Amino acid sequence: MYRFMTILKRDTLNLIINPMWVILCIAFPFLFTAILGLLTEGLYGSTVSSYDYYGVTMLLFSSLYAGTYSANSFLEERIKQPNLRIIFSPIPSWFIPISKIIATFLFTGIFFSLSSGIAFLAFNVNFGGKMLPYVWLLILALDFLFSCIGVLMCCIFKSEGAANQVLSILTALLGFLSGLFFPIASLGKTMVTISEVSPVTKVLDAIFAFIYDQNVSQFFPLLLLLSALSFATIVLIIFLFNEEDYV
Repeated sequence: MYRFMTILKRDTLNLIINPMWVILCIAFPFLFTAILGLLTEGLYGSTVSSYDYYGVTMLLFSSLYAGTYSANSFLEERIKQPNLRIIFSPIPSWFIPISKIIATFLFTGIFFSLSSGIAFLAFNVNFGGKMLPYVWLLILALDFLFSCIGVLMCCIFKSEGAANQVLSILTALLGFLSGLFFPIASLGKTMVTISEVSPVTKVLDAIFAFIYDQNVSQFFPLLLLLSALSFATIVLIIFLFNEEDYV
């Protein structure tokens, strides 16, 4: 495990020393919360402010983008070339993709949390108070799942560009269908029915139930679902990853 930890430290550092990724991780959820919260201020009633709504939904939307970070850290040329030495060293091949997943999860988890802290201080976003641990664990579980999905897309398409194109479409579609930009109920019953298929919708509904109803009945079922999906994705990654494609 010493060799794996060495690779993981290097992968995490590669993410942290990229200033654009750090800025994007912090600025993306905060700025979207600020802009959308300002544009829709007063439309969500007195119980839930627009900043409360978008503070949560933009954090979820950012978690979907963890796939883009993991894809970039997996196949970006700047990082890919030094990792060629790892491929030809006497270590299990799965060290490479799994390390990228965990590094991305740690990176995004830390900086998304920082961004949310800034949003809380700036706009008093309600993240649940004493329910915060439930909210955060579910968001982190979604973040980890999409960190896995980003690497899986690279294993399937063998290209950072193709993987990012697919991830962009998937992220935008899930964000729209799950009501992350506006309540999906405004689009009618058909769209609501379609939206209910999305696991992101279930996570969003559960988080608002945590925050406003103190109802945590869906916490463990959803945590188990996201964990099972992550595990299945990792199994596929280990099966599909081929060192020769990486070269």
